[in-house]
Amino acid sequence: MSLSPILLTEVDSDLIGTAGRMDAMGILAIWSIRGRDLVPHLTEQTNSVRGFQILIEAYRLWALYELDYPVHANRLDDFFLLIEQAFARIVGKCAGDWPLPGARRVRARLSTKPRISLVDLDWHLLNDQKANGIWALYRGAAQRAGLLEDDMSRLSNETMEQANSTTKITGRTQDQIFSVICDAMDGTVDIPVRRNNAVTQAFYDTYREVPLVNHLHKMLIKRDELNCKLAALLRATDEIDHRKVLNDMVREHPAHEEIIRNVIRCEDLLSIVEAVFLWLCASRGKRIDTAVSDLPLDLEHLNRTHQLFGQSGVYGEETAKERHRLFCDELDLSDKESLAYSILRIHETISKGRGREPWVWEEGEVLSSDEEVDRPPASQFKVGWSWRNDYYLRPLKSIILEFEEVLSVE
Repeated sequence: MSLSPILLTEVDSDLIGTAGRMDAMGILAIWSIRGRDLVPHLTEQTNSVRGFQILIEAYRLWALYELDYPVHANRLDDFFLLIEQAFARIVGKCAGDWPLPGARRVRARLSTKPRISLVDLDWHLLNDQKANGIWALYRGAAQRAGLLEDDMSRLSNETMEQANSTTKITGRTQDQIFSVICDAMDGTVDIPVRRNNAVTQAFYDTYREVPLVNHLHKMLIKRDELNCKLAALLRATDEIDHRKVLNDMVREHPAHEEIIRNVIRCEDLLSIVEAVFLWLCASRGKRIDTAVSDLPLDLEHLNRTHQLFGQSGVYGEETAKERHRLFCDELDLSDKESLAYSILRIHETISKGRGREPWVWEEGEVLSSDEEVDRPPASQFKVGWSWRNDYYLRPLKSIILEFEEVLSVE
């Protein structure tokens, strides 16, 4: 029987510096390190090949635009937002939808004459488009994959060469869109969306055909052996059973066993800790001893899992290393009550470090919580079976299926 994971930490909030409420126990910083061993470039939000295509095309165009319009030097981010808006509005009109960030606002404007703007927030794709759109979500992954230079200010030489040789936005079409962008740098302008318009056709074809598909497949998938093998396995999987996928990888590719075992050792502990934490949140108004009296947990098995978690690999520097050590040193598995208190202490430490209030705490000898949380089912406490976190397998599956849709990749 396979367990459908409950994925609590779908936004890489710790990694972009705004720790989110969803990651209450601060475990994203821990599992993301092990996730990088499997999927070195992607995040939970970088799940579209077309997102990377648009990012790269915008960077390519910027390198040319800043030469023609030096008055706008150092405004790469503004230029990007306008290019992103143009893609979204054109694709929305041509395809009837926009599956990348900002879809709701694109759909809401399908019957309206499309515009792009920096100054009129009504035409932005999202609240804080820069922080929540392709710019913020895809640049880090693109840099890790070697698509951008380390400072993320320009394309890598290889990617620029590939982008220039495959682009559909050239000549008069490029000049036309540059003129529109120039006006939009300080105002709100209409963009063409008639299908016979050269700008419309070039933008839509760039989105639909993904001219850089082979280069993106090479950089995002092929360059890392384990990542490539995982992508092939996930492509043949209907629903992701994380534990089964990784155990299958061990059997089929034993050379990668230690890396994969470390992921499993990490998740074996983190999934249970999260479940106990949610159990405590759902037990507000109860004394801790009462709350854990019927906690369906095998402590003997969990003690062994805790030991293996301490041997689950290197966690680098700073946050991940500190939190891994926190769970190794502070988790008390003497009994269920001690475990509960230690989880509350760890949660308090994480919350204070973020400058946030905790989800759950002890007050007047009973548990208090400001979160509405359901008590997890008993299956979520089954050590060596429960699985909650993704380790970037879902975006990898999404990416590889989109590659397959765009082009048959060997």
